[in-house]
Order: sequence, then structure tokens, then C-alpha cells
Amino acid sequence: MRDDHRPLKLAVVGCGMITESAHLPAALASADVEVVALVDPVVSRAHRLATKYGIRPQISPCIDDVLAGADAALIATPNHTHFPLAKQALSERKAVLVEKPLANSYAEAVELCELAERNETVLATGFVSRYRENLVLFKELLDSGFLGQVCGFNYQFGTAGGWAPASGYNLQRKQSGGGVLVVSGTHFLDRMLYLFGWPNQFAYEDDSRGGIEANCRATVFFSNSLGEFTGTIALSKTTTLTKRQAITTEQYECHLPEDNDMPLELHRRDLPHIVQKLSYGRQDWGDTFRLQLEDFAYAAQHGGRTKVDGRAGALCVKLVEEFYAQRVSMPEPWSLAMSRVD
Repeated sequence: MRDDHRPLKLAVVGCGMITESAHLPAALASADVEVVALVDPVVSRAHRLATKYGIRPQISPCIDDVLAGADAALIATPNHTHFPLAKQALSERKAVLVEKPLANSYAEAVELCELAERNETVLATGFVSRYRENLVLFKELLDSGFLGQVCGFNYQFGTAGGWAPASGYNLQRKQSGGGVLVVSGTHFLDRMLYLFGWPNQFAYEDDSRGGIEANCRATVFFSNSLGEFTGTIALSKTTTLTKRQAITTEQYECHLPEDNDMPLELHRRDLPHIVQKLSYGRQDWGDTFRLQLEDFAYAAQHGGRTKVDGRAGALCVKLVEEFYAQRVSMPEPWSLAMSRVD
């Protein structure tokens, strides 16, 4: 903990799976934050977490009751509640960290950013994978020119089923804002924007049929100082896909693992049988959720911006909206085969 500051008094809003498995353990492992409140409309969830972790925060079903005693709020609630809860906390000049997505529409996301800027407070978005050592290292190598121009990338992530929030909000489009693109894909979209900038063109398809998509694919085209290149994205909630984030540059094929503690792999294109595994060599890199919280706490107490601020979160929401606006139906040959049998 920094000697010149007391811990940031944090109200955790939402006591579902992500809070129990990630945010609360990270907060309790850090000397930079103090959990002073747990908020959940089902107060028994909050009481259970307090008992599980041996803490005695203020417990309430409503954010109104806890903001006066907090410096900041971490909002980890169903997606459609992010905007009103964040707006309320920002209106009271509290620093706010919002789980992704920042909001369910770009207009709402921009409104939150503008409110934070007017009130001179911190707004951060919970794209925790930005704190991975392998990504930070890759960005440094990319920007330095060490890897050469980018030639293309491929990303895929798929599970048969998966994340099941306590509220079930992810099954309703009005609450979740979308399907697998939002739930699984936005972490990568944020990384893509961070690494490569805004795409010049894209094509997007999914199987939503007016509901939430379980499968989607996108092709994105870039032309900028990094090169002229194409990327492909495949996401699924029905099929297990090998976790893969491969980026080809003039000199290397670069593999960025999805695991937080795995090194960056560089495969020389002229010597593909040789693999270089790179890290900063630090033993204390730490849990990404803790790093995210400590980055947020530092910005809230010292000023400045977090690694993933509100504007970055808003940009990702904008890209999701534009993908959905240009959506075409994904071919489903299995559906056609079934209709012929009927």
C-alpha cells in the first residue's frame, strides 16, 4: 500500500459470480482498497459473501444507502443496470469501475463519460485482460517496431455452454445487450482496438434470428501505420474452439495465450521450429483483477486515467453496435438439413 494514502473505500455493487470468484478476492488481497459495502437486491447473497470471506461491510439492497460512506463503486451487475447505477454514483462524484460492457448503447456510454469528465472523477471499464503480462509485452514490442508490420490475425474462442450468471440476464437481449459477441467477444474487441486501432471496414454474421446469438464471425480490415491487414474473429457458445489469438507480422507469428500467467510466444517465420517464450521476468506480476483494482484506486486517489478508461469502454460499445447494425445471417447447414428431413 502507498504510505501517503489510506485505502480506497470501495462499495461493491452486485454479488453474483464475477464478484464472488474474482472481484472480491482481488479486493481483499490488495492493501490499496477497503471493501466497505456489498450491495445486491438479494441481500442474502451479500450476507453469504461477507460470511464466506470473513468481512463485515455495510450490506444493502440499494446503492443509495452506501455511497455516502464510499469513495468509489465497483459495478458488477447485469449489463442493463450498468448505466443507471454508474450514472448515480458519478453524479455523487464517486469514482466508478464498471464491469464490461460499460453500457448497452453507445449513447449511454458517452453520457457516462461526459458526466465523469464534468465532475472530474474517474470512470473505468472492466476489460481485465488488458492487464495480462503477455498483452502488455506484445504491445510494447509492436509499438517499438521490433515485430515489423502486421500481416493479419486470427482470434477464436468457443465453449459448449459456459458462464451462467445468478440473475440469468445473459438470456435476454434487452438485459445483456447481445449474445456471445458481448458476453465473450468484447474482451477481445477491446484488445483489438487497443493494439490496432479502429478498423477501416468489417463484415459480421451471426445466428441470432432476432434473439441473442450463440455463434458469430467477423472479418475486419485495417490500413494504418501498422500495415494493411485482415483479421478474423470466431466466437461460439455451442462449440468448443481452441483458444487462439495468433498475430502474424513480417518477422513472427505471435501467440498471445488467454491464460493470465502464460508467456508471449514468438515463432520466427523463417525458423518456425524455434519458439521464443517471453515475459518481463517479474515474479510479482500478480492477478489481473487485483492489478485492475489497484490501477483504478491509484487514479481515483491521485488523478489521471486508468489503463481502460470510460472512453475506451465506450469505443468498444460503438463497435459492437456497428457490428450488429451490419449483421447478416450466418449459414446454418444443419438447420437446412433438418428442415429437409421434416
